[in-house]
Amino acid sequence: MKLKQRPNDFQVTELLREGLLDERGAHRVYRVTKRKLTTLDAARELARRAGVTPGEVGLAGLKDRQGVTHQYMSVPGGELVHVHGSDLSIQPVGGLSRPLSSEDSDGNGFKIVVRDLGESELHRMRASLDAVREFGLPNYFDEQRFGNLRHGQGWIFVDLARGDVSEALKRLVASASPHDKAENRRLKAALWRRWGDWKACREIAGAFGRHHSVFDHLKREPDDLVGAMHRVGSHERVIHLFAFQSHLWNRVLAAWLGRHERESFTLRNVEGTLVMPRGRVRLPESWGGALPLPGPYLEGVTDYDQRAAFEAELRQHGLSPAQFAVEGVPGFSLAAELRSTVVVPRELRMRPAKVDPLNPGRHMVELSFDLPRGAYATLVVQRMVGPRPSYGSRPTFGAGPSSRPSDPEGFQPWGGDGHPWGGDGEGGRGARDARRYPSDVSYHYRRSSADGGGQGPARTTDERPYGPRRARGGGARPRRGGPRRGRGR
Repeated sequence: MKLKQRPNDFQVTELLREGLLDERGAHRVYRVTKRKLTTLDAARELARRAGVTPGEVGLAGLKDRQGVTHQYMSVPGGELVHVHGSDLSIQPVGGLSRPLSSEDSDGNGFKIVVRDLGESELHRMRASLDAVREFGLPNYFDEQRFGNLRHGQGWIFVDLARGDVSEALKRLVASASPHDKAENRRLKAALWRRWGDWKACREIAGAFGRHHSVFDHLKREPDDLVGAMHRVGSHERVIHLFAFQSHLWNRVLAAWLGRHERESFTLRNVEGTLVMPRGRVRLPESWGGALPLPGPYLEGVTDYDQRAAFEAELRQHGLSPAQFAVEGVPGFSLAAELRSTVVVPRELRMRPAKVDPLNPGRHMVELSFDLPRGAYATLVVQRMVGPRPSYGSRPTFGAGPSSRPSDPEGFQPWGGDGHPWGGDGEGGRGARDARRYPSDVSYHYRRSSADGGGQGPARTTDERPYGPRRARGGGARPRRGGPRRGRGR
């Protein structure tokens, strides 16, 4: 299965609340269609043309860089903007008395072309259509949420919760990523090698034009690592906060379903193994259809069984509920909220299969559906396609089917690891396998960091960051921290 092989294969349309827009208002609302641009790139261009600052542009949500996306932005007055371009179109559509915000969104509509499908995958998609329409699927966070793992940074939040601000900052600015360009690789290797010598790090940052303020501060105040962390972009800090909170949520839900769902199959992505029931998603009535995203000290988790499960997941990281808070470090303040455990796609349609001209001998299918905010269209597709077949031992992205060892349908990796439900946890088999086989889908376009998704799926991830080593020819080359675990990684 391949997604986003062409930009038009993945189209997203932002849905505003019905009756929201007026003909006029203090804030002019624009419909923005973009490709090959992040939402923030498009917002900056709108601000430039309207004669306002980027911070004055109101948004209902962020959209992926890849594919074709249609969304709305508001501007407080300014010059009237009309743009007709192949990669960016901006047209006025109405007005509001205030800026657009996330509260104005009613979700997103998707039109997705799924390519490189075999007969068995087509059969599973047809067979699953009615069940997904009626029962939906678990509302997991998909791998777009976990760019920190695809980029080799690990769980920054865990370092901060343990009080190791230096390690957290080092991972944040100097961990090597499989997706780094050569110049960025050299910058990170040099910073990693000279970490703690803040004068040298400032010279390196100056030479590469990155992280000046971080190391300017450490030159002046060498012991104030918290102050240096504050000088990392707030958006990046928030991404890491949400990533770990979302990881815990995924693990608790997957552990419950893995223990209790007999008719299910598993999907693997960079964050861990996901259990997909084939029919109704059966969860305790006491949950009320929702599972909390936990706040500090597991605030907001009041159900006894849920709390025990979250505590077990924290133990996998060596943390207690008392440590599930980062106080005194800006940008890492958790907030508790409820998240629905099940998402049911609205208006789910599947067109008849066609021959795929980009992948000889294979088929393509077009899906269309609407989802509420915070739900992942890629998971809907994976739920319908089902478990992946066996191809080999090394995953590949963008060049063919994602390769990984055989994963028999219904395989359940839960069987201990100290979890009250026999859960998987970070140290369990499912998590280890997920680090080896990051994805069940091949993506052909890099994702936008504005979505919290980094730039695309990495071949492997580890709890520890990459460290530099001297390569032949005097250059720096990243090396995986910790002992080797054998081939196939």
